[in-house]
Amino acid sequence: MRSEKNKLYWLISIATFVRIAVALSITLGNDEVYYLTYAQHLQWNYFDHPPMVALLVRLTTLDLLYTSDLFVRLGSIVLAAINTYLVFMIASKIKNERAGFIAALLFTASLYSSVISGIFILPDTPQLFFWIMCLYLLIRIVSSSETDSSLKYNLIGFGILSGLCIMSKVHGVFLWFGFGLYIVLYRRTLLSNFYLYFSVFITACIVSPILFWNIENNFITYSFHSDRVVINNGIDINSFIREFVGGILYNNPINYWITICTLVALWKTNQLLSSPINRILVLTSLPLIGVVLFISLFRATLPHWSGPAYVTLLLLVATSFEDTKAYFKPKIFGMQLVKISVGFLACICLLASILINYLPGTIGNKEKETLGQGDPTLDMYDWDYFKDEFAKIQQKEIKKNSKLTSFVINNKWFPGSHIDNYIVQPLHLDFVAIGQLEDIHTYAWLNNYRKKMQIGDDAYFITFSNSFSDPHEFYLNQFNAIQKPISITQYRNNKPARVMYVYVLKGFKG
Repeated sequence: MRSEKNKLYWLISIATFVRIAVALSITLGNDEVYYLTYAQHLQWNYFDHPPMVALLVRLTTLDLLYTSDLFVRLGSIVLAAINTYLVFMIASKIKNERAGFIAALLFTASLYSSVISGIFILPDTPQLFFWIMCLYLLIRIVSSSETDSSLKYNLIGFGILSGLCIMSKVHGVFLWFGFGLYIVLYRRTLLSNFYLYFSVFITACIVSPILFWNIENNFITYSFHSDRVVINNGIDINSFIREFVGGILYNNPINYWITICTLVALWKTNQLLSSPINRILVLTSLPLIGVVLFISLFRATLPHWSGPAYVTLLLLVATSFEDTKAYFKPKIFGMQLVKISVGFLACICLLASILINYLPGTIGNKEKETLGQGDPTLDMYDWDYFKDEFAKIQQKEIKKNSKLTSFVINNKWFPGSHIDNYIVQPLHLDFVAIGQLEDIHTYAWLNNYRKKMQIGDDAYFITFSNSFSDPHEFYLNQFNAIQKPISITQYRNNKPARVMYVYVLKGFKG
């Protein structure tokens, strides 16, 4: 069995090398660069999410001393390696090290666990780490007897780690939901255990800052997210299809097929809920998947919301691998299909990196006014180019205008966060987001800690053809005049990809 451990170390090393290479080859995406703004001023909660991702960025950038793309993403890369080891250990303890290595392979093959939360810096990154740690403790809890002396410590540990999971992303509450279902359906004796309630109390204390912050801010987080999940329209079949297909793609189509076949095989052989471990894995995964799919029938959802649930099912797949592989078609199931799954993801990563950096022009709109619109690859392509071009514009302004402004403004968090991180901060300028709360998000709070614009100040307004905003629609009444824009075209592989428009807004009215 020692050879399985050696294979694991090779797998983690190679996967980590690939993640670092990808992280170095592309700039931060629109969500990533936005979450970097969280770390600039720590709060107990933010407009969109709890604070754990901000703390992780602070840690890996050494308190924002090193804010290159790699250091910002370093937490994701490190935790992905740790998570791979954890799923190996959990599956090994449930069955054996062969099952552990299969779990590690499937985890590495998942786009969600290996890339979305394993390269990109998102709230999912710390959430998935604490989620997996909670699964480990839940498996120990359901496997122990009432007289086991470790039970109380595992319950306390679960209370702490589930609280930290929720402080990463509120989806962590499904851990308690699944555990609660398990207790009610299979182990009511735990309801007389004092440490169960103490565990609930610990979780409540850890997540209480979210409540207190929202009390101070008129429950803005809940009103924002409730608008995203509350059912108030008819059935939206397109949204459901996007969520369903997105779940398949985000978790790797091969992984998804293996998971479905495993669940069907376990159901047919009456093994799906035959053991305490299987039960807790099912109850902490399927409810989250089901709820997200149900919401998608009425509102737009995002496939990564249910990501931790699919990772949970991978443990069930790995530990049931030998017992269920006869149910798979084609019959090449075995380790060949699992290895193909890993290879498939590696090809996707390579292809995505090539597309982002070397695709000629854009796959989006080709008209100059909206050049690049609908092209997601541009979100992670060469933002440093615009810093250099804007610096040239600024130098020309210095020569013809002695009153030089340091302010750059925008009306949305995206592309405002990219402008802030890749243009404004490197050039030591001042960024202010001026717009509706639902458009600027956490900048509504961050503005309070930045240099304030005064009446009479001028400002630059930067926008891009792939996400164009007309400053006349937003700022005509807030400035005395808006000059015609200067346009800079960015090329990718010698073909035009998008255009940056720089407006000078004269005389801020306040």
